[in-house]
Amino acid sequence: MKAPYEGLKRKWTFFSNARDPYKKLRDHLNRQAAGYPATLTGVELRLLKDMFTVEEAQAALFLDYTFQPFDTIFSRAQSSGMSQEKLQTLLDAMEKKGDIFMRIRDGKPFYALHPLVIGMFEMQLKRLTPSYYLDTHNYMIQRLAMDYLTAEVPQMRVVPVNRSLTPTQNIATYDQIRAMVDRAKDKIGIADCICKVGKDMVGDPCKVTDRREICMGFRDFYDQYDRNNWGRSISKEEAFEILDQNEKEGLVLFASNMQDLQFVCSCCSCCCGIMEMVSFMPRPVDFTASNYFAELNSDACNGCKKCIRRCHMKAIVYDEGEKKATAIDLKRCIGCGLCVPTCKQNAIRLKLKATQFIPPMDHDGLYERIMKYKRSGPRQYYEMGKSLVGLKRSQSRK
Repeated sequence: MKAPYEGLKRKWTFFSNARDPYKKLRDHLNRQAAGYPATLTGVELRLLKDMFTVEEAQAALFLDYTFQPFDTIFSRAQSSGMSQEKLQTLLDAMEKKGDIFMRIRDGKPFYALHPLVIGMFEMQLKRLTPSYYLDTHNYMIQRLAMDYLTAEVPQMRVVPVNRSLTPTQNIATYDQIRAMVDRAKDKIGIADCICKVGKDMVGDPCKVTDRREICMGFRDFYDQYDRNNWGRSISKEEAFEILDQNEKEGLVLFASNMQDLQFVCSCCSCCCGIMEMVSFMPRPVDFTASNYFAELNSDACNGCKKCIRRCHMKAIVYDEGEKKATAIDLKRCIGCGLCVPTCKQNAIRLKLKATQFIPPMDHDGLYERIMKYKRSGPRQYYEMGKSLVGLKRSQSRK
């Protein structure tokens, strides 16, 4: 009996040791700004194994969410016996797969860890498989959704569609999608929406649009997509045309939560994991950074229901007896503005909230703020419990 027992023990030790680098990387990622918590099923470890080799997982432990030059990273890696050449090779390999973030400043590379969302997942566009997509979706449901939804400072924010705002509203530049695209100058790229591509792979295509090339990258996101041929460069004019078509078809603009735009996703609740999570909650308004809300003049409504069909949050109250919209549920309205241009009666308009959210200036500022106000596990469970029963969540530091 001893020989079979020893053989089983060796196999168990082998599999345990093989998982160890990924467990360490999971725990390391969970200490970063966006978090990467453990699950009972271990789905988060499967995702890491799909993206990182064992050596890459070990090298990723020397990075964090802040951008740092190679010399700083190598000063931490030296104690492990890793050579400069080996570390550089591993960093290059991880960057090409989208597992880590790299940006160039004055010709010099700086490296940082991506969060899973928004980051590693979106960068797997050319390597996506049905199993990876389903594992990511399952992980969002099992655990990551709680981290995302209970963060005081969200990674993304809603930008109103262009035709929902008027010049008389004194709009801040960071709430004008065209102004933000214009500031990006010649660093504008377009790529397929990975959520829609994933849905296609599992036989559940988007119900809103047949187009896939709808998500835009700017600045550092543009550079990484361009270096690795994950999308294509476009002009400002083509960017505006795509945004106009996205608006026409009824896609919500979810942008990086910063003034120096890094990306704009064009989302729907049937494909986007973030939209799916937010729309499920009793109070979607609590989980989106937005400076606007929709206001309805019920007397002007002609009952066409176009606004209702375009609202992903089901925020418009329709009275079948009166045959018209009678109210906007402000707990559900996220200020996307999709309802405004479709209303030929001008019965709906966007209004500026009494208290505005001013987004951080750039990527570094956003993740520093997320880290500053990162919540503990018990506080996350408390806030999620409140939210699930429809109570307003705490947002004092946004």
